[in-house]
Amino acid sequence: MEQERAEKREEGAEKREGRRFRLDREAIYAHPRVIFLRDLLPIDRYLDELEAAINAVFVARGETVVQKRRVVALRATDDDRLVSAFKAAVYLGNYHDMTNRERFLKRMVRAEHSYEPIRGESILFLFIGVGKPVYDHLVTYSVGRTTRIAAGQRANLPWGYEVPVEAKHPERYIEMNLPRIREVVEWVTRSADNPDPEQLQAMRSSLPVGYIMPPFLLEFSEEALIKHVFRQRLFEKGAQGATVDVVSDMWEAVLAIDREKWETLYDYHGPHLPRWRRAMRRLRDEKTTLSALLEAAGVPVERLPDGRLAAPDRELYPLLMETVGKLPPTMWERQAAVGADRPSGENRRPEERRRSEELGRPEGRSGSEAAGRPDGLR
Repeated sequence: MEQERAEKREEGAEKREGRRFRLDREAIYAHPRVIFLRDLLPIDRYLDELEAAINAVFVARGETVVQKRRVVALRATDDDRLVSAFKAAVYLGNYHDMTNRERFLKRMVRAEHSYEPIRGESILFLFIGVGKPVYDHLVTYSVGRTTRIAAGQRANLPWGYEVPVEAKHPERYIEMNLPRIREVVEWVTRSADNPDPEQLQAMRSSLPVGYIMPPFLLEFSEEALIKHVFRQRLFEKGAQGATVDVVSDMWEAVLAIDREKWETLYDYHGPHLPRWRRAMRRLRDEKTTLSALLEAAGVPVERLPDGRLAAPDRELYPLLMETVGKLPPTMWERQAAVGADRPSGENRRPEERRRSEELGRPEGRSGSEAAGRPDGLR
């Protein structure tokens, strides 16, 4: 008996060791724009302690921890997509198939319907070696941000300096700012040469803007990530380079957690959307015709002897809106159409009546109608 217990303990230890998360320090230290004060602060020991705690708190609980350079995704509340599947099933009344992981993406997202199933699902990120400007940009997203844990500047020393992406002469920035950060750390640290150190809450006013913050945590709902954080700081132009760098790491982390989910969401919120909107506005405002578009693209246009197009020329905007841009019916329109088109019980085929009886549905009503929901969102 004792031997069996020992074997089980050894087997469990092997499994835990196999799942153990190892912090990639090289990906953090080797960043070309980040300089750490490893000679003044025990940053190596801090990272060892962080790694041990991540394994004890998150890996031991079954979480899949993902690191992409300076960003670590510690916990995703819906990494297997089952919770959002359950929520989508309740939302749509599909009680017979509540673990369908595809329903939210293929029915609700593609119909540009409610994002309620992922509004309460979140991802917790740990940021290591990230500058204060990036923190300031990310912390502005208060809607959908469920956690903000950052060591206060009054009592926590900066870890180093991050050179701006836009710097034309990085060495100048390092020469100007890194010595200032080193001086602040030295002036607030008691030593034989500094028996009466300054208070950090006073000295922090001397820090340059780009100092590296101690590791901090931000947790965002999945809806806020795709609709706001990724869209404004990664997909759209204009975000500061350092922020784009870090948010790109966040994006790679969520792809590693669930590529299908985030690639589907990208399709409906990615950087191509502004171009689509711009194209449609120009077609509408400039009343561009098919022949004008073909000529602008250098495509030969065939015309009849009288100068008319071989095919009738038309404005593209209304043509596209009436065809590929036509919106699907709303749930209420679809429900009304189903009710109007469905034959009555007397006129239904015998096999339809028999199927309704087997499923326990009232005759003359579809399964969707009997459940009180439209027939298009299943």
